[in-house]
Amino acid sequence: MIAAMLFASAFNPVEAMAQEIPLVGIGLPYSPESPRPLVPAHPLYQRIEVGEIEGLPPTIKSSSLNWIAAAKRSSINMALRESLERMNMLASNTGAARARLIVGWGGDSTPFRIARRNRTTVTMHYRLIRIDNGQLLFDRDISTSVEGGGVDASMRDNGIVRAAIATNFASAVNCLDHAAFGEAPADCALVPLFSVSVTRR
Repeated sequence: MIAAMLFASAFNPVEAMAQEIPLVGIGLPYSPESPRPLVPAHPLYQRIEVGEIEGLPPTIKSSSLNWIAAAKRSSINMALRESLERMNMLASNTGAARARLIVGWGGDSTPFRIARRNRTTVTMHYRLIRIDNGQLLFDRDISTSVEGGGVDASMRDNGIVRAAIATNFASAVNCLDHAAFGEAPADCALVPLFSVSVTRR
């Protein structure tokens, strides 16, 4: 049996199949900080609407050689909405929304390696547009990377792709939080304080 685990200094390892590595990273530890849900006084509190990710393929694979997909389009879009919801950013209905988040898929890069460890990078583009006048409030490319290990290369790589997507969403919502006050960092990417390990047992 192949199992994947998220290891972090802040919490106990969570065992799961590679397909169960979470696509939502809110609540996981990151550097230099971990995203925190917005309070009601925040200008983006339940004020963002979001559609499907532009340019996202039907399935995401760690490589063309991996016949098992890391995630489906529907799951990734659902994870984006859940990330916003957990951060208290997602508008409860269209009438409550004041800004529209437009996300574009930039791609993922995972070198093909027989070695026990590998690293993947996921890139997405985020634009936040004010609904009433079309003003561009936020415009960033965000690239996030996650490292993992394991004896089964395809399962390992699928796990780290999923974790890199979750880290990308976490990085985006964290950056939006700060951008609302003009304090967005030059590089929005968070560095995960966890890694993925795929083992046979």
